[in-house]
Amino acid sequence: MIRSIRVAGLAAMTLTAFAWGAPLQAQDSVSLSVQSAWPLTLPASGRDAQHFADAINAASGGQVEIDLYGAGKLVPSLEIFDAVQRGTLDAGYTSPLYVAGKFPALQLFGGVPFGPDAIEYLGWIYNGGGLDIWREIYAEQGVMTVPCGLMEPEAGGWYKEPIETEADLDGLKLRFAGLAGEVMKKMGASVVLLAGGDIFPNLERGVIDGTEFSMPAIDAIIGFDSVAKNYYLPGWHQPAAINELIINKTKWDAMSDSQRMLIELTCRETMLWGVTSTLAENAEAVQAFKENGVEIREFSPELIEAFRVKTAEVMAEQSDKDENFKRVWDSLQAYRDNAADWASVRND
Repeated sequence: MIRSIRVAGLAAMTLTAFAWGAPLQAQDSVSLSVQSAWPLTLPASGRDAQHFADAINAASGGQVEIDLYGAGKLVPSLEIFDAVQRGTLDAGYTSPLYVAGKFPALQLFGGVPFGPDAIEYLGWIYNGGGLDIWREIYAEQGVMTVPCGLMEPEAGGWYKEPIETEADLDGLKLRFAGLAGEVMKKMGASVVLLAGGDIFPNLERGVIDGTEFSMPAIDAIIGFDSVAKNYYLPGWHQPAAINELIINKTKWDAMSDSQRMLIELTCRETMLWGVTSTLAENAEAVQAFKENGVEIREFSPELIEAFRVKTAEVMAEQSDKDENFKRVWDSLQAYRDNAADWASVRND
């Protein structure tokens, strides 16, 4: 996987370097106010937003200027999409999972239970028609999306008590996002969606019994290990995740071709930077959790199979209810089926 990321990344870096080295056409500069859904110091997600802003500000020669704001500085994190859609915010750095309630199909672009790994995900997005569908759905809402963050598997979550059987999930109050939340509901849990900054205090006070959030390096920053001692790896619910830069479409359409391409290429370079930036940090975080008395656990094969069965039910139900969801799900499945023989060899 890492070898494939490096190959893809070198290609992206070569393209980006070529674009940055070429003379930009004479044109008016564009300024974008961008708010991140996460604190800018948070590994991967928040730091990726900062990296994107720093890189494009340094490389564009003043043709594209990003004014970046951290979580909650202009609007609440879960309201970034609405603000960009209205044009009260030029752009946001966020996750498609955060608009699942309005547009169910979009969560398939943010992270899929038992879904593709990072390379397979990008293969579908860029070479399997995924991005075309993604943008068509957004265009109807007056929003443009640019994939701009790539993350490794998330953890399976933090729990106050061990989760050994399906019965242990029944009645638990859990923070889960997107499709995995629907799976957990089918397992008997009561599920709430909380923005990142709201999770820790609710877990600490016992308002929720457990939570998933992200990879170990991010979970360490939040400090979950101080209030829950059962940590499950890896995350069945999100083998890879993609974050996005969303831009008001009127603003996007007013840019020049070279400005738009610079944004696209900088986001591709940001994905490479992001997915490689946390490899050592994740390992260090897991070791620190152990030293703090956290039990590193795996879900039993029986529970994994139960999650898999419920995931299939959720996908079928969502496809029946939403035409766009079915369209996206069928596209992803067709791509994965077509790539299955090579994927099985690559992952051995």
